[in-house]
Amino acid sequence: MGLPNIALHQHHNATLAVEKDGDIVEIIEFERFINLKNASHEFFQPIHCKDFILQHIYDYLKSTHGFTEYDNFIIGQGWQEVPQRYKDIFPSNNYIVDEKHHPSHAASSLYQSPHNEAIIVSFDGGANDGFFNIFKGVKGQEMKLIKNFSIDLGSHYHLIGLFCEDIKHYEQLTAAGKVLGLQSYGNVREEWVEPLTKFFRSNIPYFSNLEQKKINLSDEIGIPFSEHNKLQGQEQYDFARTAQKVFETIFFECTDLTIQEYNLPIILTGGCALNIVLNTKVKNRYPELDVFVAPNSSDSGIPIGLLCNLVKPTKIVDVTYKGVDSLDKFLLMEYVNERNGRKVEIEAIVQDLINQRILGLIQGKSEHGPRALGNRSIICSPIPLNMKDTLNHKVKHREWFRPFAPIVRLEDVSEYFEWEGESRWMNFCPKVKKEWRDRLPAVTHVDGTGRVQTVTKEQNPLIYDILTLFKEKTGVGVLVNTSFNVDRKPILSSYKDAFKVFDETQLDRLYLDGYYFVK
Repeated sequence: MGLPNIALHQHHNATLAVEKDGDIVEIIEFERFINLKNASHEFFQPIHCKDFILQHIYDYLKSTHGFTEYDNFIIGQGWQEVPQRYKDIFPSNNYIVDEKHHPSHAASSLYQSPHNEAIIVSFDGGANDGFFNIFKGVKGQEMKLIKNFSIDLGSHYHLIGLFCEDIKHYEQLTAAGKVLGLQSYGNVREEWVEPLTKFFRSNIPYFSNLEQKKINLSDEIGIPFSEHNKLQGQEQYDFARTAQKVFETIFFECTDLTIQEYNLPIILTGGCALNIVLNTKVKNRYPELDVFVAPNSSDSGIPIGLLCNLVKPTKIVDVTYKGVDSLDKFLLMEYVNERNGRKVEIEAIVQDLINQRILGLIQGKSEHGPRALGNRSIICSPIPLNMKDTLNHKVKHREWFRPFAPIVRLEDVSEYFEWEGESRWMNFCPKVKKEWRDRLPAVTHVDGTGRVQTVTKEQNPLIYDILTLFKEKTGVGVLVNTSFNVDRKPILSSYKDAFKVFDETQLDRLYLDGYYFVK
C-alpha cells in the first residue's frame, strides 16, 4: 500500500486526478470549484493563480481520503518544471512534467475501455504534439503512433459558430456543441463543400490568424460575415450542416485505411470525440467493431491518462461517479430545516414527474465529464409537447434549438431506439424508433435522433428505480436527463447553487441526497 499519485492538467478544462493502488479515487474539475465553465487556463498563470483554491483542493483530499502527501505529482504540458507553489501545497516524493498530450488522451480512454488493445484516434484543437493522431494502444505498453495529420478539425469546427445567428454566446470551448445541435436543422449545400474543406484543412495558425480565417472563408463562400452580420435562418442551418459533413468526410479520409488494416476495436478520444453525430456514424460504418468513447474525452481526461501511463492499471478504470462531492454537504441538515426538506418515497417523485414537474437532483459524488449522468441532473417527463421549450427558456436559459437527452434502462433501450447494447455516457445519438417519436417529443431531436444514456440498477439505483416505476405507471420507460446547471455555468457542485437555480428558474422540485424540497 503505497502513497497515492496525483496528476494535473492546468489549461482549459483544468482537472486534477488522484490514483491509489491502481484505481482513480478522485477527479476534481476546477470549474466546479471556481464556478467558471471550462476553467480557463488564465486561472493558472502565476499572476492570476488563486493559490487558496489549490489549498482548498488539498484540504478537500485530506478530509475526504486522508491524503497528506503523494508519491508522484505529474503536471501536464505547458511548463518546463513544476511551479514551486504547487510543490509548497502538494508534498510529493517526485515532481514530473509530462508533455505527452495525445498519448495521455489515448491512455485515458484505453484504460477506461474493456479492450486490451485497440486503434485509438485522438483528435482535437491541437497541442504540442499535433492535432490528429492515430495510435495502436495495448494495455501495459507505451502508445504506438501509427499516423498523424496536421489537420485541426477541432478549432475550425468551433469557428463555425461565429457565423451562426442563433448562437447567443460564442465561446471557443462551448461553440462546437451548439453547432452540433444547429446542424440537424440544415441540408448540405454542395457549393460550400469545397471552400469548407479548404477551411478545415488550412494550416494557418488558429489563434494568431482568427480574423484572417474569417475573411478567407467569407470570400470563399461569397457571404460577408461579421460580428454584426451573421447567417440567419435556413442559411445558417445549412452552413452548420455542410461543415459537419466536411468534418465527417475528412475524418474518414484520415482513418478508414488504418481501421480496415488493423481490424481492432476503435476508440475515439480528444475534444472532437464529443461529436456524437460522428461517433454514431463511425459505429454504423463499422458494425462488426466495437466503438468506445469515454465519458471524458476532452482535456478533462488528460490527468487520468497521465496516471494510467505511470501505473498501467490492471483493471478497467471506471471514473463515472468519481467527481467531487457536494462542497457544502456538511450544511445539508441546515438546508433541510430552513427549506422544509423531507424524506419521500419513490412513488411521490414519480407522481410529480407524471404531473409534469421538473426535478433537480443531486446524489452522491458528481459525474466526471461534461454530461450529467444522473447524479447532477435535471429530470422530467419526455411526453409533454412543450417540455423542451420550457427547459430551454425557463430553466436552462439557453438557445431554443438545443436538444435534450433521453435516459432509459439498459434492458429497454431497443424498445425505444434503433440501438443495441450500452450507451452509458451519452456518446452516441441513435434514431428514436418512428412509432415513439411523437410520444417522446422532448427527447426526439429534429433529425429523429436522441443522445441516449442507458443505465442499470448497479450503475445508478435511484435513477433506475424512478425509470422502472415511471414505466409501470405511464407505459413509457424514458425520462429527460439534462445537466443540473444553467447556460454558461458548469455543472453545479453545491447545495447552495442548487437552491439558487431552484429559486430563480421554473424548476419545481429539488432532491438533495435523500431529501425532497417542494417549491
